[in-house]
Amino acid sequence: MSDSDAVTADNYAHDAELWGHPKGLYVCFTTELWERFSFYGMKYLLLLYLTKYHLFSDEAGLDVLGSYAGLVYALPVIGGLIADRYLGMRKSVLFGGTLLAIGHLLMAVEGHKAIFYAAGTKLTESLALASGEILTAGTVLTESITFRDTAALNVFYFALALIVMGVGYLKPNISTIVGKLYAKDDPRRDSGFTIFYMGINIGSFTATLLCGYLGETFGWKYGFGAAGIGMIFGLCTFMYGQKYLKGHAEPADAESLREKVFGPVNREWSIYLLSLPVLSVIWLLVQHEPVVLLTQNVFLIVSIVAIVLYSMVYRKTGSSNTTAYTFAASAIVIGIYAAGASLGFLPGNENLAEYAVYAAMLVITGFVIYGFRTHNSAEFGRTVVLMILILSTVVFWALFEQSAGSMTLYADRVVDREVGGITFTAAQFGSLNAIFIFLLAIPFATLWIWLAKHNLEPSTPMKFALGIIQVGIGFGALVIGSHFPDQSGQVAAIWLALAYLLHTTGELCLSPVGLSAVTKLSIGKVVGVSMGTWFLATALSETVATRMGKMAAISVDGGETADIATALARYTELFEFLMYFGVAFGVFMLVISPLLKRGMHGVH
Repeated sequence: MSDSDAVTADNYAHDAELWGHPKGLYVCFTTELWERFSFYGMKYLLLLYLTKYHLFSDEAGLDVLGSYAGLVYALPVIGGLIADRYLGMRKSVLFGGTLLAIGHLLMAVEGHKAIFYAAGTKLTESLALASGEILTAGTVLTESITFRDTAALNVFYFALALIVMGVGYLKPNISTIVGKLYAKDDPRRDSGFTIFYMGINIGSFTATLLCGYLGETFGWKYGFGAAGIGMIFGLCTFMYGQKYLKGHAEPADAESLREKVFGPVNREWSIYLLSLPVLSVIWLLVQHEPVVLLTQNVFLIVSIVAIVLYSMVYRKTGSSNTTAYTFAASAIVIGIYAAGASLGFLPGNENLAEYAVYAAMLVITGFVIYGFRTHNSAEFGRTVVLMILILSTVVFWALFEQSAGSMTLYADRVVDREVGGITFTAAQFGSLNAIFIFLLAIPFATLWIWLAKHNLEPSTPMKFALGIIQVGIGFGALVIGSHFPDQSGQVAAIWLALAYLLHTTGELCLSPVGLSAVTKLSIGKVVGVSMGTWFLATALSETVATRMGKMAAISVDGGETADIATALARYTELFEFLMYFGVAFGVFMLVISPLLKRGMHGVH
């Protein structure tokens, strides 16, 4: 049944309700709850697992986290397009959920714990290195070696690839299904999305507490395994509750999916089968963070150029703008070169590719300045404002997402995690964000309504600025806390909790209005591309976050515990930089917010 043939939301609004909402809402709520349970359950364990079990250096562990998180937020753009064009949302969610369940369960394959051999060690048994070289028993090592279970690590990377692709198919479509359950003018629509998003935070909260506890207390496989079991629950819930979706998640053209395209294989199964080879590409990418970072930059550059160019020619018919096209073509060509050089297809290296990205950004700047001098349409102004807001989110999320990186290592190495007689694990501190969301989401929503009634509500650009300033101030709490260590040199957990509180208030200023801004400021025909650009910026911020986290990387041999005083000094230096950077950029956004508001041409 196609979406056009499905029963309308109005027709069944009172036919299959539970507590005043369509039953399908609770199917999506539960599915998303368990999907987020599995995602956050492993996210806050990931870096600790790599550095403490497989004895990765901080830099290497952050590289894997950055590649993984960046890909997780980039793939939904493609997954959403495939669902819209071919599979439909229901089939995409089922396929994505299956990949997720398999991937999370494979994460439980630990293999053998890595072993560190210091220089001068005399081997008591033969040792096969990853390069294939075999060191015989009795060999005296001339340099330090870390022996890792490469087979288990390959399974680990494959598990990450499955999770990345699974999220790509599931994440963008489960939210869309919720919107389909309500008519556009249904007054229950906003409260339905509120219930749905509460599922995200419930999943995040319970996962970080439970999986974080199991993983660090009983063994990593138990934490990762619990995350996998959670995803299986979510998948089973969705399969059982499909009947309550009332046809709103079906493919646009079901008949075309049955057409044979590769011999006896129809189009639907071709999509599933062709997705499998892509897993090998993702498997490689999660191990090569520089390629992921440059690819994100290139796609973001191309997207911004395409959208801005479209806004410049939007109302023009039968005419061209040679200068505008020259700017656009130059930026895209430089971006393509950057990608080719980073992948080794074109002459150059990663450093040259990085400089090419900077050059493309300069061309885009000239492109925009030229546009302001020659175009004064509302569409162009709104588009430029939207692109600036999207780029500003890279700064916000790069700081905010320190939570799974440097802040988790900080909690593990520096913070006194005993609170009220209970010792929490480092991963469990990630639950603070969800707790504060529970406590503050409704008060913030009420505050905006009250301010709007009194004509005091900040503009969208100002809310973005306030959000960025607060995330910077959050690191200020950690800097202040560093001046009050206890006798053992550890910092009280209250300072980390305060940082999470300020990061959450910043998130509530920026995140809820962000997607709304995309739909309001974008030209109608490119809303989808604009939304994809938003997610590309989020993906880039994840990788930038781990690059920033490397500033506090600590070198320890064989997973030994870092000296607390040294660790505190390194992390404080990082957090001080993030504080100044966040506050300064937020103030800059605050200063230009009147200009951005003017460029929105009446859109609030």
